Amino acid sequence: AVMYTFTMQSDGSLFSGRDAAPILKDLEEAGAAAVGFNCVAADMMTPGLVAKLRRSVKGPLICKPNAGVPVIGEDQLAHYPMSPAEFAGIMADCVKMGANIIGGCCGTDPSFIEAAVKTCRG
Repeated sequence: AVMYTFTMQSDGSLFSGRDAAPILKDLEEAGAAAVGFNCVAADMMTPGLVAKLRRSVKGPLICKPNAGVPVIGEDQLAHYPMSPAEFAGIMADCVKMGANIIGGCCGTDPSFIEAAVKTCRG
């Protein structure tokens, strides 16, 4: 089974400026088992992004955001501000808005996924 995810802006546009929703719909209609996004900073806009994409995507919708917007530290490394609990709360809202497959991208680790699973399962 083939699944596709893209990084995109929180408004649902790709970095090329094109709207991601019709592209995900086309991929789904071409046989993709699931489509969605990855590497979008998890914040209060993320559930809205899920809701927007859900209007175009009929099948499983993938939601794999980052642990917030990274800050480059004095060590020249990206540091992500979100805690596992904050991430889990946003992921629960994403599930309510229609995400079916959840996970994490940059700045997450197994503790984020564990918190998200516990929160989403209630």
